[in-house]
Amino acid sequence: MTVTDADIAELAKWLDKGRDEWIHGRLLWDEEDSPLAQADDATIFGPFGGSAPTDAPPLVRRDMQRQIASRFQGGSGSTELIRSIVEGNLAVVVYIDRSTVRFDGSDHESPWILRVSEVFRREGMTWVRLHRHADPLVRFRDLDATRNLLV
Repeated sequence: MTVTDADIAELAKWLDKGRDEWIHGRLLWDEEDSPLAQADDATIFGPFGGSAPTDAPPLVRRDMQRQIASRFQGGSGSTELIRSIVEGNLAVVVYIDRSTVRFDGSDHESPWILRVSEVFRREGMTWVRLHRHADPLVRFRDLDATRNLLV
């Protein structure tokens, strides 16, 4: 199966829906018949930093994802698709998630803007996430400011 431009447009729609579910404390791929799924051995580089363990195969911690999502208590946002790269049934999508979110313990919404790269495999009508990297480094930083993040 070759992924088409129409498939990428559909994926972008589901990414937008997935973001909306997340900022309301839910995981779209937990829903029955969800068009988005996550491979059990997917790699997730979340916006909080850190790196994948090198001594064990990657395993998705669904309980941890649910716990993090539960801290999001509503908001709104949009998905700005920057680029997609397709090879056969694989798709790499690069986008900006622009959201305002109310977190638990807060009465007001805060910006939650991430630049995201994800790799999906199309299996029938389902998009299976193989890798996600999201970080809050949306605003440009010069070399010195970037180096200061590393100390």
